[in-house]
Parts: sequence; C-alpha cells; structure tokens
Amino acid sequence: MDRVPTGIEEFDKLIEGGIPRGFSVALFGVPGTYKSLFSRIFVAEGLIRGEPVIYVTYDRSPDMIRNALKDILVARGKSSNLVEKLHLVDCWSWRVKRATEEEGISNPVDFQNVYRRLREIASSERNGRLVLDSLTGVISVSHGETQREISEVFKVLKAMLRQNGYTQLYILYSNVYRKILGPLLYCMDGIFRFRRKIADNKYKYYISVDRLFLTEHPSELIEFIPSKNNIKLLI
Repeated sequence: MDRVPTGIEEFDKLIEGGIPRGFSVALFGVPGTYKSLFSRIFVAEGLIRGEPVIYVTYDRSPDMIRNALKDILVARGKSSNLVEKLHLVDCWSWRVKRATEEEGISNPVDFQNVYRRLREIASSERNGRLVLDSLTGVISVSHGETQREISEVFKVLKAMLRQNGYTQLYILYSNVYRKILGPLLYCMDGIFRFRRKIADNKYKYYISVDRLFLTEHPSELIEFIPSKNNIKLLI
C-alpha cells in the first residue's frame, strides 16, 4: 500500500510509514493543541518531495501560512522558495472583507465554489496532499446548511480528492458544533486526536491515533513537545 509520510518521522513509524494515499484524516482537538503545526509539517513534507500541495485557509491569512511554511522548510535545510509551488486557496480574505488572492474564493459561503476550485487543481495535478484549515471554519460560514447537507458535501469532496490521489487533513475543533461533528468524523478514514493537560503548572501535549483504517497503530496517548517548526514525540 502506498503511504504518505507526515514529515514527523517518529509518528510515521507508529502508523506503518504514513497515511494511506487518498485517505481523509481529521485532526481533532481544542484550539491550541498544535493541529495546525502538524498540518503545516505535512504540507512542507509534500513540497520537499515535489508533490502537488493544496492548502485551504479559512482561519489564517495567506501571508501567515506562507511565512510559517518558509520557517519549517528552512529549519529542514530546504529553500523557502518551495512555498511558491503551493496552491493556497484563500477563503480567509473574503471573511475579513479583503480582496482574495489569485487562487482565492470570493464567496466561500457557497461551498460549491470551493469544491469547483479544488476539483480544478486536483484533476490537473494528481497524487498530492490537501489541508483544509479549518473544517470548523467551513461550518461557521455555512449558516443555512443543515448537518446532513454539510456531511453530504464533504463525502463528495473526499471522494473526488481520493479519486485524484490526494491525501487529506481536515482540522476540526472539538469544543464547537458538536451536533455536526459526529457525522463528519464518522465519514473520515482516520482521526488523530490532540489533547493538552496541565501538570506542574504548565501544559503537556498529547496525540493519539483514534482511528486509521488498514493500519496497525497504537491507541494510547503519546506525549509530544512542540516547537515553532517541529513536533517531537516522547517515545
């Protein structure tokens, strides 16, 4: 089975070398547990390997995403110019009433606009990676859509991306939209759960693989130490 490394070597060893190609994985947890850092490492690894990479941002500015990726690339001894290969689909600027970038979406409230853009990229450049940051952001702008409608849209999106060989990470915040989260998590191929706990008056951070189909994996919490550009597992 073809597997896609996450870019975190210790973690990949725990999941048989990486995520099966085409799978969809939810990064699930409260804000501040380094889900986005995990996803940016995943993106940087794809850029280093010369793979097509799509980053859909609802929650952070395009400049912030690019600068964070440049720092990760440089920390790994690679050129920051690799960021120029990234397809950055900007759904953030519209939300804050700014002009969107060239690959941006002028009205992401209608998710069909986002879907069409992703299909256009994925059908022309196959076997890549996608991060959607965040799926909670999608839900927050989809005021009129029901739980069932949102779930159905994502089933179609995931199927299209899988058909084109895209391994997908979807960031989800566990403290909001609880009625919608269940069906969305149910249709994912994997769930990586992020947690934090207070010990000795400071936070400790943990990741667990709650589910990853067709993969042997540990189920226990694994502590990790986050830095600006990396995640180090304590194993």
